[in-house]
Amino acid sequence: MEIVFAEDAERSLVPDMRRAVWGIIAAFAIALDQISKYIVVKQLKPVGTAAFIPYLIGFRYIENTGAAFGMMQGYRWLFITLSSVAIIAISVFLVVSRKKIHMLTGIGFAMIVGGGIGNQIDRILNGFVVDFIEFQFVEFAVFNIADSFVTIGAVIVIICALFIDKDLFSSDMGKKPVAETEEKTEDG
Repeated sequence: MEIVFAEDAERSLVPDMRRAVWGIIAAFAIALDQISKYIVVKQLKPVGTAAFIPYLIGFRYIENTGAAFGMMQGYRWLFITLSSVAIIAISVFLVVSRKKIHMLTGIGFAMIVGGGIGNQIDRILNGFVVDFIEFQFVEFAVFNIADSFVTIGAVIVIICALFIDKDLFSSDMGKKPVAETEEKTEDG
């Protein structure tokens, strides 16, 4: 019988289960994004704007031909290419590293993939991304659910890289820290 210590238990979750959880999160992000955009096109496009929480958040129908938050308008094929490369690279990284990275790090990456695919669907099918969430208390770009998933996912990955998976972007990812290895060799 193998004993699994608490610190190893999280990383030893069944790899297929981790992959399934991350896949469900990505699929949820895509579904929520696409459903919200469908509703916005049907209900908001004809009227243009709608109040939600006065002076805080409103809805404004925008057809965004640029990147997230309306940056770099008119570079559709560049965004389709770069987004596709990023989505594939992150997905491959998740599959290859599923045993090494923290579950929360994987959740962040899955959110990025899901949001990226949500916006990618719009770019490919429509030639633009539907944006509709507008902060009314500050001057900020109109955005959508997919942008939110990408942004929150990126913040999670950065926090995990700083505090949990500190070797996330190094070639030593998944190896024991040098201090632990040295202690074991000194003790014999």
